[in-house]
Amino acid sequence: MKHKRVTLTALAAVAVLATAGAAWYTTLDAPTDAGAPADAHGLCLPASDTDAEKAGYARTIALVTVDKTVEYREGSSDPGGALVSRVTVDQTLKGSPPRAMTIGQSVLPVTGGGYAKTKPTYLPLEPGHRYVVGTIPDADYGDSGWVWFATTADPDPVAAAKRWSTAVAQQAAPHPDPACTDTTTTGTTP
Repeated sequence: MKHKRVTLTALAAVAVLATAGAAWYTTLDAPTDAGAPADAHGLCLPASDTDAEKAGYARTIALVTVDKTVEYREGSSDPGGALVSRVTVDQTLKGSPPRAMTIGQSVLPVTGGGYAKTKPTYLPLEPGHRYVVGTIPDADYGDSGWVWFATTADPDPVAAAKRWSTAVAQQAAPHPDPACTDTTTTGTTP
């Protein structure tokens, strides 16, 4: 029974992440001059298997120190919720993040306190620790948005910054995951 509960919790977390990411991803095909997107991507998330793909999709990437947990927002009917954290930017690797920022991320609470990661490069941010985070815009979660990925920078922040600087230099333009098949055409691309 315990294995079944863990499996169902993990599947629910994936569904929460897919829904949050898909809502933002639908704007990628929108022309910059306004109008509806040429293609609508219902549940497809962009490819994010490699560091270069993650770097290409993130608006900002920074080496940060987590100052504090601001709040935990319980999800609706799905297990899990959003952890909102206040961080200080130690080093900017992509974009122009503010020196201090508030960001949200999807997490699963665990029995006895704390939070579980929802995928391998999506570590829950803990106060006092350093991470490299990539963020995407989402006004519901503070001035710098939603965490697209979070990897540890402890105990070697120099190596972590170098890894992600290389990823930024080699970043891939956002593109659908090759396994995605739910793209529907709603119009023509200008």
